[in-house]
Amino acid sequence: MVTAAMLSLIGIAALSIDVSHAVLNKTRLQNSVDAAALAAAVVLDGQGSNTDATGAVNSTLTNMAGATGNDEMDFSSASVSVEYSNDPSIFPQAGYNSSLDTFVRVTISSYPLDNFFAHLFGVNKQLRVSAVAGPSTAAIDVNVVPMAVCEGSEPGVNGYTPGNLYPLKVADQKLSSMGSGNFQLLDFGSGSSTVRQALAGDYVGSVAIGDTVITKPGNSVGPVGQGLNTRFGVYSGGGLSANDFPPDIYVKEPASTASMDKDGNIVYSDTSGTGGTPWGYEDYIAALPDCTGDADCTASSGGQHGRRTISVPVVDCSSASGGTSSFTVTGLGCFFILQQAPTTNGSKDPIVGEYLESCSAGGGNPGQNSSDDGPYTIVLYKDPSGEES
Repeated sequence: MVTAAMLSLIGIAALSIDVSHAVLNKTRLQNSVDAAALAAAVVLDGQGSNTDATGAVNSTLTNMAGATGNDEMDFSSASVSVEYSNDPSIFPQAGYNSSLDTFVRVTISSYPLDNFFAHLFGVNKQLRVSAVAGPSTAAIDVNVVPMAVCEGSEPGVNGYTPGNLYPLKVADQKLSSMGSGNFQLLDFGSGSSTVRQALAGDYVGSVAIGDTVITKPGNSVGPVGQGLNTRFGVYSGGGLSANDFPPDIYVKEPASTASMDKDGNIVYSDTSGTGGTPWGYEDYIAALPDCTGDADCTASSGGQHGRRTISVPVVDCSSASGGTSSFTVTGLGCFFILQQAPTTNGSKDPIVGEYLESCSAGGGNPGQNSSDDGPYTIVLYKDPSGEES
């Protein structure tokens, strides 16, 4: 009797080791599949193809397997499937249209685990996890860069044309008028260190269309540039570090940078893009599915997606006069930072941004119909056939 009880206790203890091992690895596996689904959704959001997105899934899983602490992870004998749909609750979807909002589901099944004692009881451990990711509904911008940009003068949304470069110039409140591309900093605190950290990504606040924003006086070219340049992995002062403000996952800049002429127009004659064209956002997106091995890729050192895409409130400056500090938000604009920002007044160069039709914001809710112009975010959805995401 005692012997039987002891054997039972030993068996339970042995099985608990396998159970704990399975729980730990399922958590690691779920984190990996979440990251893979989000990476694929980011690629699709950047106009990448399904093939590009599937490549991003495979690259992400490879990178996750090579991360510290994941020595046991090996996807070679597991089944990995990637599915696409226009509805996050239906996979697979008959009549899927890649030109509409696209959601991606990544599933890993038949993932084998090492057995410690489970095989003695006829148990073979295998795991299945899945994740669904895609664009949210239009968002109130809680990932805003605290600078208010004046409306543009062109026919496009917010007065800007997607794909065009614009000089973003710091405007002094004393100016009699402000035009397209002029910006002022939001009044979010005092001191250059506050400006520097806020532009690096530490600003806490939200902005919505119709809000009134207050701008701050003064010209803060140095702190603005130092903050923005953390997105390129450049930390030139003020205590900024990669631990707090990681770079974008891809920090490549054009071979010949853009400048501004005396009339305020962008001069850009670079030929380092695809087919000898000027390098820009499309080239950046094309590199994302797998930039491993590229000197400008920071995937293995903590780089994050989307750091070079900034979302800013667009304001009506038409009635601005000297000393104006209160503006109404008329839109939320998205700019891709083409190159490092200036950090001194002497260069007279602006921040150069490529206007985007839409971008990730960080404040949206899961849902469909995310085609509104302006910010939204990429989010995880509950998988209709899964348990975790």
